[in-house]
Amino acid sequence: MKAPGVAMAAAIALASRAQAAAQAGPDRWRAEPFKLTSPGGDIELGLAGYVQEDLRSYRDWEPADPRTSELRRIRIGVEGRWKRLSFQVDVDPRRERPEDTVEGAHYLKNAYVELRLAKAFRIRGGHFKLPFSPEFLTSAAKTDFIERSMLVDALGLDRDWGGVVLGEIGRVRYEAGVFQGDGGRTHQRAGTTGAARLEVTPLTGLDLGASYNDGRVTADDEALGAAEPKGFSARGPTGFRFSVRHFVDGHRRRLGADGTLHRGPVGLKGEIARGWEERKGQGATFDELPQAVTTGWAVSGTWLATGDKKRGTIRPRHPFPHGVGAVEFGVRYESVQVDDDGPDAGFAGAGNRARNILPVGERVWTGGVSWWPRQWLRFLANVVVERFDDDLIVPEPGRGGNYVTILGRLQLALP
Repeated sequence: MKAPGVAMAAAIALASRAQAAAQAGPDRWRAEPFKLTSPGGDIELGLAGYVQEDLRSYRDWEPADPRTSELRRIRIGVEGRWKRLSFQVDVDPRRERPEDTVEGAHYLKNAYVELRLAKAFRIRGGHFKLPFSPEFLTSAAKTDFIERSMLVDALGLDRDWGGVVLGEIGRVRYEAGVFQGDGGRTHQRAGTTGAARLEVTPLTGLDLGASYNDGRVTADDEALGAAEPKGFSARGPTGFRFSVRHFVDGHRRRLGADGTLHRGPVGLKGEIARGWEERKGQGATFDELPQAVTTGWAVSGTWLATGDKKRGTIRPRHPFPHGVGAVEFGVRYESVQVDDDGPDAGFAGAGNRARNILPVGERVWTGGVSWWPRQWLRFLANVVVERFDDDLIVPEPGRGGNYVTILGRLQLALP
């Protein structure tokens, strides 16, 4: 394991011993692992974070990126509360930056303050995720599988600067606001974007949700030099990009619906989402093209074989070494399709200015197991089976059929 993981493991072990030894009176600050609370409980300050090391094994095929291991994430954050005011700041100090972002853009994750006026009405402002898709809104440390469902990446979901109002009224939860864009400091980022999400719990353990956002993308000025496309692009869980970015200009809209059912150790999830991008003046002769349309869906099920309760944070009832910890099995089936909303007439092209976009897509089965010996330690193993709709747009051109990859992850998190 690399140095960050060793340091976090040592910190967790020391904090666990400190918790057992901590004593606090009513007029003293209360010390817990990575958290301080004032005598009256009005002030709280804590540390949060996690480290993930990923492994990959490609079965009978060679990817463009041959790396078999990667320090995937190092998240370090501070959380605090003073009466009705709270804040959160998270950073990722890795040197590697994701593609399509400018230098330094990936370091900052969350940085926001929130004012709680009532349970039904809170105000949040800063840098955080747009309210869309429960898969996207779930922390990468708590997703059921190593890779998020493809629709999250295909629809370009990300964080940005903005403000929202949110709250909970009975069985209904809402979040709505305005952001500077929809993708932080990326080239393909839209301009001012409005976003909203609504969730309802009609029955205990059943959550139904819907999300929508709308922004405007401005194409590069052709007169200033080489223009770059700003549309969505789609890729599979192992990184192969099967749909190029298209030249777009105009409204960018996303609409999604989802459902989650939890019953004891069992969890079921389903989600569908679609994105539309206008292509005004983006034809070869600067004519208007049909909208580019990206559609994704995913269904999954998980089962905690050790009988632990399925929830956001898994807390083993019998942690190691007094028990086996928590063990969960899961399976997911998903698909992403890219097309346009125009008539299926004329030549279908794969170029980024094609009038009739060649329909492309991918379907993926993922099976996996997760093991939590302790709450702060997690091992994951996934088998991913990918199948592409077009035998020419595949990792190895001309080879159809399945592409199988084995993924592994070691995760250490502050409890």
